[in-house]
Amino acid sequence: MMSELMEQGLQLMALGMGSVFLFLGLLIGVITLVSRIIQKFDLETAPAPADSQSSHDVLLEVISAAVQQYRSDHPRHK
Repeated sequence: MMSELMEQGLQLMALGMGSVFLFLGLLIGVITLVSRIIQKFDLETAPAPADSQSSHDVLLEVISAAVQQYRSDHPRHK
C-alpha cells in the first residue's frame, strides 16, 4: 500500500516537473524567436543617427532654459 502511494507520488512529481520543464523550454524558444524577429525589423526601420554635436547643443539649451525658469520662479535659489 505504502509503496504504491510512493510510486504514484513519484510518477505525479515526474509528470509535473517534466511538463513545467517543457513549458519553460518552449517559452524560452518563443521569446528568443520573437526577439530575433523584432531585431531584424528594428534594424531595417531604424532612423539615421542624428548629429551628436547638434543634439548636444540643443540639450544644453533646453537644460539652461529650464534652470533659468526654475530660478526665476524660486528667487531664493539664485
